[in-house]
Amino acid sequence: MTSLFVRSSAAALAFAGLALFAPTVAHADAGAKETLSFTGSAYENSPKEAKREAENSARRGALIHGFLHEQCVLLYAESYRLAPGYYAANAAIRCTR
Repeated sequence: MTSLFVRSSAAALAFAGLALFAPTVAHADAGAKETLSFTGSAYENSPKEAKREAENSARRGALIHGFLHEQCVLLYAESYRLAPGYYAANAAIRCTR
């Protein structure tokens, strides 16, 4: 179980690293923009619930940093089964203002 946790943590960190290199959304104005990426994770009883909670966790982090919901784009949300009836999920969003 510990090795599964270590592998899942490593995968989450790898995805978070990839999220930093995703292209930014093009905007009409050429002014300087602030762009940050946020990640979230969750453990739930279904893959759909786990993904939703992971995305909500990432969006809460963005909200704490002052980003609005409309300023953020979902980069990925993925889930995997840990045990029967127990799922984990990771999600990343990128916010620009």
